[in-house]
Amino acid sequence: MPPRRATAALFLSTLFASLPLHAAAAPSCSPLEAIPAAVADAPFLVLGDVHGTREVPAFVAAYLCAGAKQQRSITLAIELPSSAQDALDAFLASQGAPQDVERLTGAGLWRSPRQDGRTSIDMLRLIQQVRTLRAEGADIRIAAIDTVAATPQRSAAMAERLRAELRQAKGRQVVTLVGALHAIHSKGNRFNPHYESAIYLLADQRPLSLTVGTAGGTAWVCRGATPDTCGATAWDINRVDPAPAGPFSLVPPSPQYDGVFYVGATSASPPAVQ
Repeated sequence: MPPRRATAALFLSTLFASLPLHAAAAPSCSPLEAIPAAVADAPFLVLGDVHGTREVPAFVAAYLCAGAKQQRSITLAIELPSSAQDALDAFLASQGAPQDVERLTGAGLWRSPRQDGRTSIDMLRLIQQVRTLRAEGADIRIAAIDTVAATPQRSAAMAERLRAELRQAKGRQVVTLVGALHAIHSKGNRFNPHYESAIYLLADQRPLSLTVGTAGGTAWVCRGATPDTCGATAWDINRVDPAPAGPFSLVPPSPQYDGVFYVGATSASPPAVQ
C-alpha cells in the first residue's frame, strides 16, 4: 500500500474506533426533546447550518433519533455532490466496518484538498448514526443533492434534486441540511442582492426554513478559495442572545428564515480525512 494511502487508512481506522456508533456495540441514540409539532409535521424542513461544527451534525442525529422512535419516515438531504449517492447507499447497507468507512470516504469531496466542513469527522458520525438507525429498523435515507457546478447553476441543480425528492416523498419528511446561505427563502443575501438560493427556488413547496443559532464558539470554515484558507476559527456570526427556551424557535430572526434551531456553543470539527 502506498505510504499516503496507508496513512489515510490508519487515520480512518483510528477515527472509526473512536466513534460511539460502532456496529452492534452502538449505544441507543439520544432523541431530541421538545420538538414543536410545526417542525415535526413539516413535509419540507430546511436546516441552514454553518459547516464544520460538532454540534450541528449531533443536533440532526438527535432529531433523526426522535423521528425513528416515533416511527416516522425521513429523508435527510445533505450538501454532498449527487455523484456520492452510490457510495452513501452502499455504506448505509453495509456493516459499518472500517473498510466500509474507507470505501465511503475514499474519493470525491472527502479527498478534496479544500475542506470546507461538509466532510468533517462529525458529518461522518452523522452518516454512521443513520446507518445504525436503519440497521435497527428506522425508515431513514440520505440523499446527496449538491453539484460541482458554479452558482447560479449550483442553486438550480440543488433545487431540482430536492424537488425530485419531494415528488417521491409520499408521506416522508424531507429534512434538508445545507449551508445557511442555501436555506434563505427570500431573494438576495449580504453578498449579492440578486442571489437566488435553492430554497428560494422552491418557494412553491412551502419549506419551513430555519437557520442555526449558537452561543458562539468555533467552526471549521474556509475564508477563501484555496486549501490554506480553511481551518478552525472563532465563529460568532450565528450567535443568538438570549438563547431560545428550547431547541427550536419559530420566531423569524430575519425576513430570510422562518425561525432558528439552537445548538449552543460550537466547537470545530476537522476533516474526516486528513
